[in-house]
This record gives sequence, structure tokens and C-alpha cells, in this order.
Amino acid sequence: DSITQYSIMPRAAPSKLFRPLKVGGIGTLRHRVVLAPLTRNRATEPGLVPSPLSVQYYRQRASRGGLLITEATHISSESLAYPSTPGIWSAEQAEGWKKVTCAVHEKKGLIVCQLWHTGRVAHPDFASHPCNTKNYQTCVSASAIPIANRHGKPGKTVTYQGVKPHAVPRPLDSKDDIPRLCQDYKLAAQMAKNAGFDGVELHAAHGYLIDQFLNNGTNQRTDEYGGSVENRCRLLTEVLDAIFEVWPKEKVGVRLSPHDAPNGGNTYYGCKDTNPDLVYRHAIQTLDQLNLAYLLLTEPRWVGKYDDSPESDPGFQMPLRNLETFRRDYRGVMIGAGGFTPSSSYTAMNDDGPSNNRNGYDALAFGRWFLSNPDLPVRLESFHEHKAKGGGSGLAVPPLNRYERDTFYTQDADGYIDYPSLEFEKFCQMGSSTDNDKLEYQGMVLSKYPLLEQEIVGTSLKTTETQHETRSKL
Repeated sequence: DSITQYSIMPRAAPSKLFRPLKVGGIGTLRHRVVLAPLTRNRATEPGLVPSPLSVQYYRQRASRGGLLITEATHISSESLAYPSTPGIWSAEQAEGWKKVTCAVHEKKGLIVCQLWHTGRVAHPDFASHPCNTKNYQTCVSASAIPIANRHGKPGKTVTYQGVKPHAVPRPLDSKDDIPRLCQDYKLAAQMAKNAGFDGVELHAAHGYLIDQFLNNGTNQRTDEYGGSVENRCRLLTEVLDAIFEVWPKEKVGVRLSPHDAPNGGNTYYGCKDTNPDLVYRHAIQTLDQLNLAYLLLTEPRWVGKYDDSPESDPGFQMPLRNLETFRRDYRGVMIGAGGFTPSSSYTAMNDDGPSNNRNGYDALAFGRWFLSNPDLPVRLESFHEHKAKGGGSGLAVPPLNRYERDTFYTQDADGYIDYPSLEFEKFCQMGSSTDNDKLEYQGMVLSKYPLLEQEIVGTSLKTTETQHETRSKL
């Protein structure tokens, strides 16, 4: 069946993106449009608890049989690296997240919590946060190697006290720190279960702590956690073992972000490796043996210079490097994220193979477009049907709300819960709705944001832009 009330009658899915998919023990999806984890900086202070705005944000994006992955969520106060980002280590935080999971489940959706430790991305100043009741020293890593920009100078980060240079991290001790770290992950996993999540995702990507252990540019240890690819993947597997004490393996996902640096490709926070394919292949093959719910791979095509320009972002036309490199190494559900447009999502999911074929991604995670279009699955379904009929369906394809980067990391409702859905627009035209619908519409604003036709996203690029060299995310 169609995922939306706009469909008059049941019909064949226009692409694989709208066929059911079983995702381990988390559940069976009615569609494969996944909300990617997105840091939004809207947690309440000083408890770092999801706010009522956050409850509304996830409620708006939930759909029957749809999967949402939360924003990156700190496993402990040692991880604090950005203002007003939520945690999942305290009972107060778990109660806040329970309001989110209840809102999602009321709409028959599924939601997993992404467990996050930032490692060296955290600045020492965050140790003074009121939530740091255990007096953790923030800014830890595999080795004492600070984040540098592309010119070799210290990178900069935002703290509550303003912009400051990244500090030299303290290497985690293998005897005391790492076993304690694994227990922190276990506690966070338990709190996520208490909060009513359908599963958890381990954030092992984007230059954060576990990624810092994987890459030999940030891991120069000589103990059992450094050197060989087996040793550098050890923390990943030990953390998963701690999580498995709380959650069955089939309800746990993992996110990785393989890159091709130092060969000109994108990296995150300067995490580089002399042979990245080797270490990430070992990690993926190791995960393949665990019967996880899914593996989420980020495609290395984020280009910060164009992040506020969806019409000219060259990342939208870059190839699926990680799919081509690692699909054969993982037999389970693999979700792709990073730079998908309506057109490229149709191409990626338009095949005639079985729903779990190993030739492509099984589902796609959208960040920026889901951020600005709370009903993104509805809009994409219309576009895919239009494409499946050769562009001659005769149906009007709804445009997308254009996202505004300036509000990605602010603290209020603007750019968070005010993007309108198609149903809200219809409600405004009809002037009537149910109480439940009114709850979902709270915060939405009609005609506030520019619209962009789905067909043209990522197509109005100049040759020089499509050849733009990607940069490290700092």
C-alpha cells in the first residue's frame, strides 16, 4: 500500500524505495526513506534533555513503518563537544527521550537512538558543564594528536565561551579508561531501552572517537588498540559487546564513514589513514559476522562550501564510492547516506532485483531534505511514481521546501518545526482538521520557505563546480 493518504488506491511501488524492508529485530519498514542523524542543538540546559520542540520535530517526521534515527546523542558528559546537544546517560534525559519515542510510536513509526562519543572533537572547556557530575576530562582520543585544519594549523571549535582552538587530547588508558568507556556505552544503551527506543545505532563515523581509533592518522598507539587494522578495530568491537549486554544484536545498527584520504577525498575532522580501504574493509567484514540490524555508510561527498546552496552543491552529483567499494563485504541491510537527491534516489533504488539484493543500498537516509520536508517520504513517492511512468504520469509532483543552513544549529523553532507539510497546506486551504492533526501541525508556517522542484535538485551545476575538490570537515 501507499504510505500516504494522498494515494487513492493501493498500487505497485514505483521503486524499491517504497517496498517493505525487514530491518533486523527493529521491525519491518513500509518504506525505505530513513531520517539520517542530524545534530540540531535544541536540548534544554542544563540537563541536556530533549525539549518539547524536539518532541514535535520527531513527531512531524514520523510515518507509519518509517525509520527515524535520532540526532547524535552523548553517552556521557565526557563526550560534550557542542552547545545544547542531548545526552542519554541520565534518568532525566531518558524521560525526555521517552516523550519523543511515544510521539513517534503514536504515528506507528520506528525510532533508534544514535550513541555518540566525540573524542578529541570535545574541547576541555566542556568539562565545566553542570552535567559533568563525574568530573570527566573532556577531549580524549586514541593518541595525543589535536585536530588541525588543511593548512596544518590548529582547527577551531565552538564552545559556550565562544570560538576556541582545538586542544591536544588525552590518550585513553587501556587499563582503566577503555573498560570504563565501555561501561558508559552500556549505561547509555540501557537508558535508551528505558526510553522506549526500538533499537540503537553506534556512531563510529565522522571523525569522532571510534573513528579516531580506526584511522592511523589519529591512532599512533603501540598497545593492543593501535598498529594493525585488527587492533585499531578492537575498540569498535568491544563497545559493541558492551551494547550487546543490553540490546540483542539484531536491534543494533552501526554507522561508518569510509573515506579515500589522503587521495583527495573528503574526511571528517582531519581523520586520515594511509590505507583507508584496508581498515574500513576489515571493520565492515567484522560487522558482517555479527547479524546486526543494519550498517549505515556515509558517502564521502559532503562539501561544506556549498552546504547552503542546494541548487549548486557538487556533492549531489558525485558517485557512490562506498557502495561500489564495500557492498560485497556486507551481506545484511545496508543503508546509504550523504548527498542523495530525488533523482539520484530513484536511480539508486530503481532495479528489478529482490528487496535485499547486494547490488545496491537497501534503504537511503536523508538529512537536509528531511530536515526541511517533514513529509519527505510522501513527496519522494510522488516523484518516483512520476519517474517510473517516464515523466508522463499526469500527476503533479510536489516541490521541496528549500532548507536554510543558517537555522541548522540555532536554539529555537525557526528552521526546526516550522517547515510545512503537504497535509498542513491542505489543512490551511480546507480550514478544518482533527485534534491529532492539529498537534502535528503546531509550529508549521505556510509559505515561509522557498520551494524547489524535485527534478532540478543537483542538476544546475557548472562544470567547475562538479569538479570541485572536496575538503576536510572542520
